[in-house]
Amino acid sequence: MGRKMRYLYLEIKKTVKLLPHMLLQILLLLGLLAVVVVGAVRSMGREALAVRAEIAVVVREELAGLALHYVENIESVSRFCRFRQTTEQEGFELLNHGEVTALVLMPEQLLEGIMNGTNPAVEIYFPKQAGLEAMFFREMTEAGEGLLRVAQAQIYGAGDMAREFGLTEQLSRIETEIDSYNLAFALDRLALYDQEKVSAFGAVNAAQFYLASGTILFLLLAGMAMYPVVCKEKPAFCRQLTREGTGEIWQSFCQWVCGFLCVSLFAGILWAAGRLFAVFGPQDAVKYLTAGGGYPSHIGVGIGVVILMTVTALIYLVHSLAGSRTVGILLVFVVSVVMVFLSGGLVPAMFLPQHVRTVGEWLPTAWLMRAVSGLFAGRGAGVSGEGVAVLCGYTVLCTAAACFVRRSRGLL
Repeated sequence: MGRKMRYLYLEIKKTVKLLPHMLLQILLLLGLLAVVVVGAVRSMGREALAVRAEIAVVVREELAGLALHYVENIESVSRFCRFRQTTEQEGFELLNHGEVTALVLMPEQLLEGIMNGTNPAVEIYFPKQAGLEAMFFREMTEAGEGLLRVAQAQIYGAGDMAREFGLTEQLSRIETEIDSYNLAFALDRLALYDQEKVSAFGAVNAAQFYLASGTILFLLLAGMAMYPVVCKEKPAFCRQLTREGTGEIWQSFCQWVCGFLCVSLFAGILWAAGRLFAVFGPQDAVKYLTAGGGYPSHIGVGIGVVILMTVTALIYLVHSLAGSRTVGILLVFVVSVVMVFLSGGLVPAMFLPQHVRTVGEWLPTAWLMRAVSGLFAGRGAGVSGEGVAVLCGYTVLCTAAACFVRRSRGLL
């Protein structure tokens, strides 16, 4: 046992000597990430992109023009659409030159056709290369078409039922009630919509989301500097250690412990930077980042330890697969960025394809980001007991896989 502890002491001593060089690399990485964060915060402070659709409309009768004037003055429509009355030839020219989002051709006797049931078609043309505004207006027109179809089906159904049961005298009143209901449904925004805040970031706000994903990405990228700590010893030295009772499992454990100490130190740097920001930074920003309260201190420390263990295991596995310093650095970078991206850390997962989301939600980085989110936003945004178990499982699995790879390659 004394030789095993002496070997652990020597590994820790080697790690301490390597720390100044690793810290310099980490500070450079932290400075680079700080520049990215500052740029992201400034871009988030800009005014959001406004969707404004320019619509060309060809009106062939006066009553239709009055109806168009009424529609364009509705608040929910005027915020997003601006209508321009043109001739048919001028409208197609504007559409071909990309000066309008869509062209609407309103037929003659439109209102009379709606009343008598002939239902003349309104033709809508979109450009070949439709942008965001065109897609938005298409959704609006399709929604309006659906509402109109429902209203017409109600009128026709009421008429058929009235004639079937001899209630034609009451048909006028029935149609008036149906019209009143549909107008109230379409024009009363409170009857049509329920106000509910939907966020692409889930239970956390945008700052907490990117802070959590940035923390995990930083810890993983910091693993690029850890190769001297977890690198292989010379085969002859490893065999000699085995003969003296320091077996392969203990050698792997000592390297893993040194890697864990390095990752803990890197996390401590982040924690110190966060504390400095909490003291000297803008208080509004601090409240925004800590909205939700976080976990109690004893739970937060426990989850933090689990996070560091999982990150250490991932880095240890990647360096074991690489087998050399150059390949290890490149592999850590590629694996870290790809895994964080697939987990929705760079772009929120809801904007990714379904098959990508299915893969990403079970990657260890997804569970790590949820755990870090809980440290800022509390239990509702963090991992449950199941999540902690999953992270512990990934830690054991990655460490065991690293030991198997190193032993199969004769690295121990």
